[in-house]
Amino acid sequence: MSEFNSSTFGAAHVLPLDNDSGYDRSISISSTRISANLIQVRGELIDTRQDFEDPEKTILVHNIVARITFQLSDNIITAAEFGLPKMAFEGMCEKLPTSADELVGLNIFKSLSFKIRALYAGPRSCFHLSSLLQAMLPSCSQARCWNNDFKEMDEKLASNLVPQAMDTMYESVKNSCHAWSAKDGGITQDFEAGNYAPMLERTSPRLLGRWKQSQD
Repeated sequence: MSEFNSSTFGAAHVLPLDNDSGYDRSISISSTRISANLIQVRGELIDTRQDFEDPEKTILVHNIVARITFQLSDNIITAAEFGLPKMAFEGMCEKLPTSADELVGLNIFKSLSFKIRALYAGPRSCFHLSSLLQAMLPSCSQARCWNNDFKEMDEKLASNLVPQAMDTMYESVKNSCHAWSAKDGGITQDFEAGNYAPMLERTSPRLLGRWKQSQD
């Protein structure tokens, strides 16, 4: 498995624009485990544009932040907050008709995308905030995996429980993409053949070592 220094992340050389960018949007998402049963996910959207008179000058258009906390036990959102450091029309855009409190009590894995659209799309809120929330959605499952599930597997799971753990993983994500296709997905084929090494290498490298030793 390849290792990278954080300074090497990104691929600006792949499919670059033909000219300098006049507008940029970045969405960054981070997460952490804050207690035995809570995962916190933070998303930040930043829009900037090139100044029309001075191309070397960058203008901040939007800066929107959202933070969501959910329980590991049932995936229910227990807290949600919005921060609006910079909006296009100050004194107007900040007056959101729908607060973050509407997210509390929802399950991150059960129709949350639809519910976010119902709560925050169109005149009910802010288009850019809704875009940020939709971007955060798939990151919630990744946040759970990397801050808890895969970490626990890597640290503690007994090697004889690997097949059971992989079956559970498969059932939770099958048909979520072409690699997980129940019909002919590459990962599905690996799992059907009992070849768990590629998945363990990426998710739980220490468990992979224990698994290999148990197979000798």
